[in-house]
Amino acid sequence: MSVKINSYKGRSIRPVYKERIKKDEYSNAIDRICNRYKLGHIKQNESGREYKNRMNKLFSDDVIQSMKKYSHHGRTSLFGHSVHVSYYNYLVCKKLHLDEKAGAKAGLLHDLFLYDWHKYSPGKGERLHGFEHPTKALKNAGKYFDITEKEGDMIAKHMFPLTVTPPKYKETFVIVLVDKFCSFNEVLDDFIHRKFCGAKDTRIKWFGAGKGEKR
Repeated sequence: MSVKINSYKGRSIRPVYKERIKKDEYSNAIDRICNRYKLGHIKQNESGREYKNRMNKLFSDDVIQSMKKYSHHGRTSLFGHSVHVSYYNYLVCKKLHLDEKAGAKAGLLHDLFLYDWHKYSPGKGERLHGFEHPTKALKNAGKYFDITEKEGDMIAKHMFPLTVTPPKYKETFVIVLVDKFCSFNEVLDDFIHRKFCGAKDTRIKWFGAGKGEKR
């Protein structure tokens, strides 16, 4: 019994692939990749506009604006960090079909302790800043704004596991992770800026105060 085997002797196998994959298919694949890339940017821009429209009223509030005068993570002010957490909370909650409105609002208010924590010294009966500030932020958030139970849980427990009591809502788990993600990136950004850009005091430059001036 003889078996006939197709031989490609003396013939490049490259034309075989060209026969199997037409040029139109190459173009379609590239188009799909480009369209997916463009669609990602379009969705990102749309989410940014939606977020801004939703949060504009809070952004203009004097209490929120006052956070700009406090340094938080190196080059990032307390206001900047809060906006970062708020925006990424919004995106993640929206992606997971959770309460993106609560995510955005609690993210903006989660560090509303309104002082420079670098100069913080615990008072009588108080703990270190990392343990204490969620409670102070919750108190200020309730004092200046109307917040829901879910938003309060997100603010009070965003430092979990330091806060010991576990989150009650899925959105609280989101802010726990997002806050740590943003903090890490802000600290890393400050380190890179100091290490490779030669900035001796990035906080002074960030707030626009010259040497010897009060911030």
